[in-house]
Amino acid sequence: MIKALFFRRLWLMGHRPMMTFSFMVILPLLLHISITMVMKNILVRSLDQIPYELWIFPGIILIIASMSTFSMIYRDLFYLRIHKKSFLPMTLAPYTKTQFILGFLITSIVETSIYVIVAMAVLTVFLPTPFHISTYFIILIFTFLYTFIVGNIIITFSVVTDRISIYLFILLTMFLIILFGTGILVEFEFYPKTIGIILSNFPLSMFLSNLREVIFFNRIDWFQIFISIMVAISWTWVNGYLLKRKLNQ
Repeated sequence: MIKALFFRRLWLMGHRPMMTFSFMVILPLLLHISITMVMKNILVRSLDQIPYELWIFPGIILIIASMSTFSMIYRDLFYLRIHKKSFLPMTLAPYTKTQFILGFLITSIVETSIYVIVAMAVLTVFLPTPFHISTYFIILIFTFLYTFIVGNIIITFSVVTDRISIYLFILLTMFLIILFGTGILVEFEFYPKTIGIILSNFPLSMFLSNLREVIFFNRIDWFQIFISIMVAISWTWVNGYLLKRKLNQ
């Protein structure tokens, strides 16, 4: 099943090569121009004296991972479902609904990784000093886990929501939370103290903080990573249950 979904995504990417290429290259350029080039004139260095272009790099990559995951899951688990196109025949395959969800997640992770690799290559051109190659590998590994969690969040809303206006409002709200509430743009010390404490304890915020700890200080919180993986696996099972209930209605 995963193989079939993967080849389906490859066919879709090959069927619209210019759009795919534009998304891969132009999106990181737009984010660099609209975020990094503006913010680095305001915050030259982080509070730990890391150049802002380097400090924000992993955050920009996770934004790209989020946006690519949004676009993939929207088409496969919301658009095709509410318009009753190819979604229902796929669910009749001899697989459990949890396996079905897991197949879409793995396919999304693989495709998102391709976008992320291209984005890192594009954005590295603008860095004052490129990262060591091992750092890019670490970012890619964290992107796998990040997409696993974000993908489950999007799948939940894709399954339980039937109105496109509500769905798009939820996705827009989620994107704004990721952009402004996870420490991507500025450190939590710049927020009011209470708000900063609350936001810093969001799962996605802790995930990004852990990634920066690994990149810049060679410190890793294995407990947080383990908890994130367990939450993502459990959430996948819950999404399978939600999909089964939705199809039985």
